[in-house]
Amino acid sequence: MIASLANYPVWQVSGVNGGLLIALIAVIHVFVSQFAVGGGFFLVMAERKGHREGSARILKWVHRHTRFFLLLTMVFGGMTGVGIWLIIALVSPEGTQFLVHEFLYAWATEWVFFLGEIIALLLYAASFARCRDGHMAPKDHMLLGWAYCLFAFLSLFIINGVISFMLTPGNHSFGEGQFWAAFFNPGFWPGLVFRSGLSLVLAGLFGLVTATAIRHEPTRTEMVRFCAKWVCLPFVLMVAGGAWSAASLPDEVRAFMMRRTADIRPVVRSFIDAAPVLFLAGMLLFIRLPKKAYLPCVLVMLALGLAVVGSYEWVRETARRPWLIYGHMYSNGITAAEGARMNKLGVLAVSGWAGLKAGTIPMAEGAASANTVGLASAAHAAVPAGESAGAPAEANAAPPPLPDAASLTGAQRSAFGKFLFSQQCSGCHGIASPKLDIVPRVAGRGVRGIDALLAAQGSISPYMPPFFGTVAERAALAEWLNTLGETGGRHE
Repeated sequence: MIASLANYPVWQVSGVNGGLLIALIAVIHVFVSQFAVGGGFFLVMAERKGHREGSARILKWVHRHTRFFLLLTMVFGGMTGVGIWLIIALVSPEGTQFLVHEFLYAWATEWVFFLGEIIALLLYAASFARCRDGHMAPKDHMLLGWAYCLFAFLSLFIINGVISFMLTPGNHSFGEGQFWAAFFNPGFWPGLVFRSGLSLVLAGLFGLVTATAIRHEPTRTEMVRFCAKWVCLPFVLMVAGGAWSAASLPDEVRAFMMRRTADIRPVVRSFIDAAPVLFLAGMLLFIRLPKKAYLPCVLVMLALGLAVVGSYEWVRETARRPWLIYGHMYSNGITAAEGARMNKLGVLAVSGWAGLKAGTIPMAEGAASANTVGLASAAHAAVPAGESAGAPAEANAAPPPLPDAASLTGAQRSAFGKFLFSQQCSGCHGIASPKLDIVPRVAGRGVRGIDALLAAQGSISPYMPPFFGTVAERAALAEWLNTLGETGGRHE
């Protein structure tokens, strides 16, 4: 189905909300991409250990782990990275446009760094056999590994600036081109510390996946303990970064998180519970578990690592409520300025994707169309002083009236109510979806109850964007939602 915001059509899938789709792809990608950052350092340090100890078995394992690392991060990680850009462009085109425009050169720089990652890692993996055979000096081979580490960390550095800006823009003045103030926002350094620690922890976790398969028992034991150190030691850095990140949040965001609404409470609990268990599991491996317990423990730790990443990202996203970009753009992609225009002129006048055929919408007497007024004013302004008599007739003509939502009836009214849901609600809520399903939230309330619920958004319910549009338009949405509640979403 194609729905829309004010300026872009938006892709929507029945049975799931856009936010959940983004979360599913993003969490998997972050899980792998953070490993891609820390894993580079892990590879070089493990290779260094093999050369220093003169262990052919350790170098053989590092070589095998490099292939695993390459396939997981560059192939699967690259695919999920493309998937993120695709899904955010479909679900949140306004937010994607803003971030691309605001951080255009940052994104361009990050893509250069990512190209450097690809080249350095491919060269590192391709030359590993030559290094093991003595045809390439270890220091030259490890130099390729260090080049990969540098490019990977710089990619994280750039992306962290963009992501942290969305929650903590600080005193940034939107639209004034203050790039560096936006990039080095209050959450930049805390977020970088946390993500750096997390990357190193994940490097140890994924190292355990291949280390537990080493056949030579003394080498397996040694490398399992080596990997466990990477889980345990950077854990302190990760916790410190998490605490610092919480302290850098705006006061109102911190207050919201302390209240812990019903849908964020279990996620916060997951993060608090999973992280310590992950640390303890790493400690057990470090202390030497029995061989038979290695694989089950590693699988549990991977699941806990995914829970830590997922819960942290979910809390970070939820903490922005009701904003997508804090203080500027709401979670439905409508900016504060655009919302004010909708309240004044109506959604029908501002949004060009309402799905109603031109010429079939009843008009309000004496009202002026926002778009036509803008064109007429621009044409009039272009006429030099003293030459108004010769201005085009279109510039001096009275603009046509605004569409009147109160006069919509039947199928048009239902279609407009559905459009309003797609525009203002579907970014978070789905219909019969596994998360934030709108149907049980409106069932049994009646039109008046739903209308009151919509009116309370942004005030009594501060974690939701306010409804944007006229009272008549809000009533059209309430009527459509009431029908949805009565049918259990079956008319979709």
